[in-house]
Amino acid sequence: MGDFENEYNFNDEDFFNDHWSEKDWKLYLEKANLQVSLFLNLFVSSRNIVNHMEHIALQMGWAKETEGTFPDNFFRNKGSPDTIHTHPVTTITRGLYHFLSKNWEIYLESSKMTDIKLCWLYAQLLNSGERNALYAISCMNAGDESLAVCHFKNALQILNFTMEVIQKIPKNTLKIDVIFRDALIVCFDLREIWIKVMESCKNPEDEDEDGDETEDES
Repeated sequence: MGDFENEYNFNDEDFFNDHWSEKDWKLYLEKANLQVSLFLNLFVSSRNIVNHMEHIALQMGWAKETEGTFPDNFFRNKGSPDTIHTHPVTTITRGLYHFLSKNWEIYLESSKMTDIKLCWLYAQLLNSGERNALYAISCMNAGDESLAVCHFKNALQILNFTMEVIQKIPKNTLKIDVIFRDALIVCFDLREIWIKVMESCKNPEDEDEDGDETEDES
């Protein structure tokens, strides 16, 4: 297909739908996965730095140097389709949940945990939290902002429960303490990002913005 960035320099969704083959879309998905990997590498190397997410947003090309805070709206590549796969919040959500999953695997190997119910609960929380966040981003991408807010609220409720579980797990070695300290960093980053993006979706005329909590999407 040639150089992905230069060959298709259009901002017209009909062009991609009409001209791209399955091979083109496969390459597009591969590049989306590479973006997740790049983000994750940046996060791992900078997670203990103050304002690390703002630093990463600059390096990923999502924000301007002058902003100084994590952006509510992101710069996106105008030479590729505008889909959920390449949305910066998708990249962040996928990357950070992958980090949580790998951290949990390391913990299980380190602690030799045999509490099957807790393992299952934590896995379900990670799965449903990420799923609701991706639903929210998809709705936001489609212009269904009120529905996006509902899914973000679901994701935040699940994330809060995830943090409660993390805080209750005994940290009886330094390695385990570091594992879950990192897990909490991830949770706080996810919460901050989702809240910022959710606020940009809200209709100021809605009276239920801070009211009813929504249920987890099964």
